[in-house]
Parts: sequence; structure tokens; C-alpha cells
Amino acid sequence: MHSIDPVPLPHDGPPDIALWRIDIDFTMPLDAPAFASLGDDERTRARNFRRHEDALRFAAVRAALREQLAQRLEIAAHAVRFALDANHRPHLADSDRFDFNVSHAGAHGLIAISAVRRVGVDIEQHSDKFDWHSIAGLTLDPQEAAWIEGLEAGRQTAAFYDAWVAKEALVKTTGAGISRGLQRLNVLPRDSMRVTLRNQIPDDMREIGACWLAAPHAYAACLAWSATAFGR
Repeated sequence: MHSIDPVPLPHDGPPDIALWRIDIDFTMPLDAPAFASLGDDERTRARNFRRHEDALRFAAVRAALREQLAQRLEIAAHAVRFALDANHRPHLADSDRFDFNVSHAGAHGLIAISAVRRVGVDIEQHSDKFDWHSIAGLTLDPQEAAWIEGLEAGRQTAAFYDAWVAKEALVKTTGAGISRGLQRLNVLPRDSMRVTLRNQIPDDMREIGACWLAAPHAYAACLAWSATAFGR
């Protein structure tokens, strides 16, 4: 019997943030009972993925998100309704009681929910075939790129992914993101689990915190949050 069992994750962020890891079972069919709460549009979206693995990542994380929100809203999981804001960030269509964010990569997904603040998460799987230099100009501050270059070759890829997930989580928390690209953010070198924004901090990041997460082997993950209460 296939099931989706979210794993609660500890983190160094505010205690009002609930965080889970989803371990994706790629043997599940899309018509499994675990996906019964998905709406017709979500099923269509899942079927439109070219690869079964991508379909399952989306379906598993969305079904788990529905269950967690339904418990908090005290409604059935299939009754949870989503909408997109002007920046295409998902939110609850019928309530402003909770903010949430999800991410998935490889065999894992992340879900963050808060009743107090905006949240953002990102998880990425390391790829030994990926050359981080190829997108360094679009994603890294020059000082970050220089710092990574100074590391042993075997540590460079992991350091790049640390920067990548931190920046993605921060941008997802703002909703609108930042102008002029991720290279405006400087989060390296990493010296603890807490993300420290270095050099000049963009205005839309001044009230946001973040921490790296203990991720599965060959993955990097980060949680970010707004310092103040969210609003719609």
C-alpha cells in the first residue's frame, strides 16, 4: 500500500514554522489512493509532465501539502483551494491564516507552513556533471565565486549549491523576488547553519532571515522567513 508520510524536520528558524521532508516513492502510480485529494487541474498538470518522476514529485508534495493545510483549516484535504498572486506565488484561495512554500528535487520534497510569517524553502540535488562555473555570473556575487574557487575541487560543487538554495529560499519568501538577479545576494562564506547576508543588503531582503537545513546526502536545502507578519 503506497502512502505519503511527511517527516517533521528540526530547524533553527522561528518556532511557528512547521517544516517537513517528503520522501518520494517513484513506484507509485498517479492513480494511487494517496493522491485522492488532488483536484482535476492538479491531475492534469501531473499528467502533462514528460517524465513520471517529475509527475510524482509534484503530486506527492502537493498531496502532502493539502493534508497539512487541511488539518490546520479543519476541512477535508480535497476542499483546500489554491490561487496564485500577481507574482505566481501559490497561496490559499479562501483563507489568509497560513503562508506556505514547497520545493522538490531528486527523491525529496520540502514543505514549510506558518501562521505568522511568510516562508520560503528550497532543496536541490548535487550533480557531479554540473559545472557551476557555467551559471556563476547569473547566480553568484564575484566575491562568492572567488571564495568557491579557493576551496578544494571536491568541495566547490557543494558550496555552490549552498549558495543556490539560500538565495532561492530568500527570493521565494519575498514573493516578488529581487531585481537584477541572484548575484545581488551574497551569502558566502558559510560559517554556521544561519545564513548571513553580506555586503550591501537589497531593500527587499532586510526583514528576512534564513538557515540552512540538515539535508540528505548529496542534497542542499534552506529555509527562509520574513521577520514580520505576512499579509495579502
